[in-house]
Amino acid sequence: MTTAPDAPSTRHSDAEVDDLSARLRSPLLQLHFLMKRNTPGPDLTPAQQAAVQSLLRLGPVRMGELAHFLRIRLPSATSAVDGLERLGLAQRTPDPDDGRAVVVQLSEQGHELTSELIAARNAVLAGHLRQLTAEDLRNLDAAVPALNKLIDRYREDD
Repeated sequence: MTTAPDAPSTRHSDAEVDDLSARLRSPLLQLHFLMKRNTPGPDLTPAQQAAVQSLLRLGPVRMGELAHFLRIRLPSATSAVDGLERLGLAQRTPDPDDGRAVVVQLSEQGHELTSELIAARNAVLAGHLRQLTAEDLRNLDAAVPALNKLIDRYREDD
């Protein structure tokens, strides 16, 4: 019997997967926080940061779609977007398909800031990556597809 390329691996025991989970979680969290801390940017709440990243990925969306994507309640998404609007990073426009609804998207300033932050974070990360061995770089490169699949699994959890 052949397994599909995207099928979960069955050659690892539950204990091995549990061990990997325990070893992987902390470095991923620490790397996330260190990358954010070591690059300049506006003082955004975690909800606002998540909304910016989601709007960058999704483009213009209704508030309900944004809340669903973020897996938060509509009032929380509205509050995050309100804060982003006050900072000039997001804007609401009438929904072209339904004049009673609004669509939220990053403003031009929001896109510029996001591009600058991404470039700054990529540059800092690249500087640290250059200090690693060729083997470390190959290992990290090989891990990227699996990490993206893991992110997708989290997003699919509803």
